[in-house]
Amino acid sequence: MATAYREIRSKWEELHRNQQLIKELPMDIQDSWQRSMQYHIDYRMKTNPYICTNRELGALQENSAHLISLALPIMENLSRFVAGTGFVVLLADATPCALKVIGDRDALAWATKTHLVEGSMWQENLLGTNAGSLAKDLGRPVSVYGYEHFSLFAVSSAASCSPIIYHNKIIGIIAMVAPFARVSNHTLGMVVAASNHIESALTLNKISEYNRVIMESMSEGVLVVDTNGKITYINKNCADILGQNVAFLTGNNIYTLLGNLEENQYFINSLVRGRTMTDESVVLSLGKRKIRCNITSTPLESPDSNDSGTVIILRESRRIGRLIGSNIGKAKMSFDDIMGKNREFQQVIRNSKAAARSDSNVLLLGESGTGKDVLAQAIHNASPRRDHPFVAINCAALPRELIASELFGYEEGAFTGARKGGNMGKFELADQGTIFLDEIGDMPLDLQASLLRVLEEKSVMRLGGSKINMINTRVIAATNKDIEAALERNTFRRDLFYRLGVIRIKIPALRERKDDIPLLARYFADSICRRINIPAKSLNPEVIEAFKEYEWPGNVRELQNILEGVIQLSDKDDISLDLVKDYLITIPEEEKGRQKKHTEQKALTLDELEKHLILQYLAESDNNKNETARKLGISRRTLYRRLGKYGLI
Repeated sequence: MATAYREIRSKWEELHRNQQLIKELPMDIQDSWQRSMQYHIDYRMKTNPYICTNRELGALQENSAHLISLALPIMENLSRFVAGTGFVVLLADATPCALKVIGDRDALAWATKTHLVEGSMWQENLLGTNAGSLAKDLGRPVSVYGYEHFSLFAVSSAASCSPIIYHNKIIGIIAMVAPFARVSNHTLGMVVAASNHIESALTLNKISEYNRVIMESMSEGVLVVDTNGKITYINKNCADILGQNVAFLTGNNIYTLLGNLEENQYFINSLVRGRTMTDESVVLSLGKRKIRCNITSTPLESPDSNDSGTVIILRESRRIGRLIGSNIGKAKMSFDDIMGKNREFQQVIRNSKAAARSDSNVLLLGESGTGKDVLAQAIHNASPRRDHPFVAINCAALPRELIASELFGYEEGAFTGARKGGNMGKFELADQGTIFLDEIGDMPLDLQASLLRVLEEKSVMRLGGSKINMINTRVIAATNKDIEAALERNTFRRDLFYRLGVIRIKIPALRERKDDIPLLARYFADSICRRINIPAKSLNPEVIEAFKEYEWPGNVRELQNILEGVIQLSDKDDISLDLVKDYLITIPEEEKGRQKKHTEQKALTLDELEKHLILQYLAESDNNKNETARKLGISRRTLYRRLGKYGLI
């Protein structure tokens, strides 16, 4: 070591005495000396004169605050390890300029004498060859000993530096510097380990920041608890759902917050047992607040029990309702979409608007095709629940065994083929909004009892489940049946009828409001032309008269469907009677009499009319069930149900 020291000193002196660069130096040092000579640096300086002002240093430290915060604990550990050896540990930015210098008292006193202080600049074009500038320029760890330095003030020192690289860019330098006499072969390895540690901390911190941003961006509430229930992380959305701030909840114990209230025990027991929960509806009590939410919880498994715990995701029921409403449960129709000036029909609209202002259940009565579904949507859209789901289900369109699972939902394993994780029923989907039970008169009697219990208790229990889910759902029901006759025959429960029919609205058949036919016909014709993007077509006066004479067994729906068909077949600007007449069903005089009687008796003989029409269409189609169902405007399954009902099978 002594021989090498004397040789490099001799070459250094020759360089500065004769301005002669002697070869046989380490290539990195030789190249740096060459550049330093070209910079015309005064090598005789006894201290580093290039020191930032306090203001400039403050700005540089602020720009590198994140790097400093991660590097400082690593530097302090390294400084403690080498305490008493004369080394200072230095962190510089990419300039390089010293941002932090730490060490024991004696080491710092030595460093101060040569201005190896915070704010000192170490660029090669200012000081000549030094370890900091070489590490930056070469992009790798470097050691510079004694007379390998270019300037006089630095020849008594030894320095090892390693660049800190992040995203393929040098963002700083970490160094260990001491008097040359204290040089160690292990110094370079220590600074390399320190720079690697800092780079890993930067990467982990970035991942942590990504995760934090993701968590804070989620619409759901997220919290993490350890095995003792201590909240180790919570995002703002979760704090908002729980009605507290993040600072208060972080570090608090979730079991203490929830207390021993009975309604919280299901959730608490699930946490204690480490049970996975998947989108389960839960009511939590927190102080005076009751929070209805859906919870998904997943236990964290780790070999180290200290890292175990549970990740919990909360979705507030109101938010779920808005999401469902915007996707699968949106009512499209409003009162503005309903046409009619008939006096009786206008009273229906007034009653419906009054119903919209209330929150009572509504029962809509009327023949098929009178627009009960449209009126139900309009009531919902005019009600305070308009921003929440509108979920419709046709009670006659589903097989008997599926109605309960559709209405009330089911848990995983409730029956063969049950969906993994279970499924929410229509009542849960419609929470905070409206559920429309169409053709309620076709609901089996045993299911009527289940529905009544839901309406009375405002709660549902999924099939195969044991947990009661509270709901807040407005019910609008509709039927084309003679409900009074069904009550007399005991095929419909009176208590359910009274519960559903708090507000009852009877929609007149189209034949009872024939003064609306011209208005409706023109409205539908214009709407259809716009929808299929063709020029508007007028309706011949003869067509309007024929429509007014027709009895409309399919009501408004039949009128709309006829117009859609003839408009697409017509190649003229107006719709003629020739096109229309084949669409109008010829009803025997006897049947017309029945319809008239039906009108006078307010739908008391609807079943008889339906049975007669089924028999008529079966005869006309040579007992073809598909054709008969098509003419009636119902599904083949519904037709078979009606055949069984009327004893025609």
